[in-house]
Amino acid sequence: MPKPLKTVLAVLLIPLCFLAGLYAGPYATGAYYKLFPKPEYKTGDYSAIYRKAGHEIVMYSTAGCPYCAKVRKIFAEKGVAYTEYQVDKSKEHFEDFSRRGGKYVPLLYIGDREIAGFREQAIRDAIDEVQKKS
Repeated sequence: MPKPLKTVLAVLLIPLCFLAGLYAGPYATGAYYKLFPKPEYKTGDYSAIYRKAGHEIVMYSTAGCPYCAKVRKIFAEKGVAYTEYQVDKSKEHFEDFSRRGGKYVPLLYIGDREIAGFREQAIRDAIDEVQKKS
């Protein structure tokens, strides 16, 4: 292949590959998460949190969060007692939230599950598990 043709191909292919990556990247990310969805919750031993709170359901929230309000409605509907820490109103609660790796509210601890964000079915299932044990 002649050298000028190689140069032209290289000059054209590099930006084309870059643009293809920019265009296809979001679709590839979406496809990845469809094939390998993030888990709805993490399991663990959260008994120290419950001893401090006095309930087996704990929610880290903010006052204006619409998803936190939805969780409160679910708790009222299910008739469960819970402890709520509003991270925007207390430095201590915000630091505790951050120590736990909190990035999103609501951050919920229900039974042996940690649920980050509003995942309605996971929340309902966790509440049902806690109520079965009681």
